[in-house]
Amino acid sequence: MGVSCADRAHAVLASDGYRFMEPVPARPGDFDRQDHLNNAAIVRFFNDLRVTYVHERVGAWWPEMIRTRGYVIAARELHVQYESEGRPGEEFVGAMKYVRREGKAAILEERILERDSGRAIARAWVVQLLVHSGAVVDWPEEFFDAVAAIEGHAIEIRPRGPVIAFGPPQ
Repeated sequence: MGVSCADRAHAVLASDGYRFMEPVPARPGDFDRQDHLNNAAIVRFFNDLRVTYVHERVGAWWPEMIRTRGYVIAARELHVQYESEGRPGEEFVGAMKYVRREGKAAILEERILERDSGRAIARAWVVQLLVHSGAVVDWPEEFFDAVAAIEGHAIEIRPRGPVIAFGPPQ
């Protein structure tokens, strides 16, 4: 982790079971004309957190395996809940954790908080798939062995649930 746990955001995230936390630096262009953190910047923060988790925690063996085996990690679904405005001059902390496997999908949660106050900025729920030659494949067990070591527990495995139609509830 790049920041000590002396700030409120880290305490809040740790109490919610997050073990992977990173500063998420905002760029000047991340703010809109109303001086709010832009929604697209928040989505980029969430993507950057997932990449950092793999490279800094899982280890170099995993990106190498992805490359040599021709895997593609695909975010099948990304659900974002915007909770409050981020402002210029504020610093942000992001966190992510794997919460379960469902069929061939990996389900993870992410959060972004304002560092000093711990105020919630946004949260995300992500469904990730591993794809090879255009088909969804099972994740290698060694990946989830590494994730279990990072998370401090085995990742729950559930059978695939029913397919839910895309779009707003009817």
